[in-house]
Amino acid sequence: MGANEERPQTFVERVLALFEERFPWLGSGQDEPVGGADTVDELADLHKSLIEQREKARRENGEPRA
Repeated sequence: MGANEERPQTFVERVLALFEERFPWLGSGQDEPVGGADTVDELADLHKSLIEQREKARRENGEPRA
């Protein structure tokens, strides 16, 4: 595979990218105060979106629903 060719993102890479997008303070090195309720809401939203992405991929691949 050449350097210019892009490979599909793995599940772990997608999750890490979503974490970085939704929780920028995780890797920032800054000591920002973080609200617990906001974090729980963000995690719940992230969980829901990951399930939806997985189900969409399964439907597109013709896999039976789990």
